[in-house]
Amino acid sequence: MVNVMVARRMMRQLNQDMDVVNNGAEAVRAVQSCAYDLILMDVCMPVMDGLEATRLIRSYEKTGNWDEARKAGVEPEPHDHNHDSPFHNQISRKRIPIVAMTANAMSESGEECFENGMDSFITKPVTLQNLKQCLEQYVE
Repeated sequence: MVNVMVARRMMRQLNQDMDVVNNGAEAVRAVQSCAYDLILMDVCMPVMDGLEATRLIRSYEKTGNWDEARKAGVEPEPHDHNHDSPFHNQISRKRIPIVAMTANAMSESGEECFENGMDSFITKPVTLQNLKQCLEQYVE
């Protein structure tokens, strides 16, 4: 929880909004219901790790459907009636940059992130400078 509070404070300093979820399944649900410019994905999360969540998001971007997410037990929120609208699909089907946040600085960890569809990674503890560089690289 401390890491989330620190990240939120840093994002405010950089004039950015941030949604927070508690696990990978919630991350997939968030992408099912909202369009994002960038995802900072913790690799180690309960319920579903960030690697699997990224694979499910990438599957949607390729196929236009959430079949793989449904197979993994992640259904869209029932109150979200817009997730299947053509407008929503047009927005959310673009490739969203996904940046892993990992405590493991080993090169194998980076390779694993890339193999699972992530675009880059930041090692923890995240610094304001690292976060700023990440935003400059991926967010217009």
